[in-house]
Amino acid sequence: MNQKSNYKIEIYIGLIGLIIIHLFFIPQAFRGEVIDAEKASKFGSFIGGYVGTLFALISVILLYKTLKDQKEASEIEKFENRFFLLLSLHKNNTEEIILEKENGKKTFVHFIREFRSVFKKVCQEFDNSTPIKDKINISYLFFFYGTGYNSRRILKSELSNYDEIKIDKIIKELSKDRKQDKENGKKRKFKYYGGHQSRLGHYYRHLFQTVKYVHNKQLNIDKKEYVKILRAQLSNHEQAIFALNSLSSIGREWNELGLINEYEMIKNIPNEFFNPNNEFDLKTLFPKITFEFEE
Repeated sequence: MNQKSNYKIEIYIGLIGLIIIHLFFIPQAFRGEVIDAEKASKFGSFIGGYVGTLFALISVILLYKTLKDQKEASEIEKFENRFFLLLSLHKNNTEEIILEKENGKKTFVHFIREFRSVFKKVCQEFDNSTPIKDKINISYLFFFYGTGYNSRRILKSELSNYDEIKIDKIIKELSKDRKQDKENGKKRKFKYYGGHQSRLGHYYRHLFQTVKYVHNKQLNIDKKEYVKILRAQLSNHEQAIFALNSLSSIGREWNELGLINEYEMIKNIPNEFFNPNNEFDLKTLFPKITFEFEE
């Protein structure tokens, strides 16, 4: 903002004041009458008091605005301090995700591989009459809870709306695969189908609370810019698992509150990261998001 703009209000006030003061004298001048000095003096006193009061009011308004701006600046500073603390905690949460000898962002590469393995099994049992979102939900719940003895009860409860016979068959197939891997000495970075709720549960709860914290703040800020900073911390594989999480019953709040679309949390996933021929088309599932590959 230039200097001229800074003084715009003061200039307007000055001009209006001059117009008001001289408005009473101009008609007299045009009629050729002599201005009464005593009346002019009294009128001047009146104008002085009036203008003084007016400027006092303006001073109060400007003081109020200054205090309001200072308060807002303080609130923004508090918000940013907490936001960057939450961002730091998110980084720590990511680093604390461990799979055997690997940790952090590398683990999400293996998560995607495991999900794809589960998704393939689910598609073998559920034909094309089953909506793709349901197949993703079933697959993600298998991936998240696993087929272990204790997790199985939770898994079956979450999948109670689906064909129980088919669900039991998938559990049996995945459990058999785990056993065969062990017997054949097949080396993987970690045991498939054991579940990841202990690894990802807290990770996604914290991520959700961070975005919700920004979303709910009633401040004069560009919320999307702050969430963009958060999104920049997520690798492509993290965003891919995030997309799957949001499509599942576990992550339904992301869609119910419209956060996934409003802040385009997964826009950096590359084109055809998921094969549209034998997996699914990400753009069809998230039509409101403008992905990076579309720009």
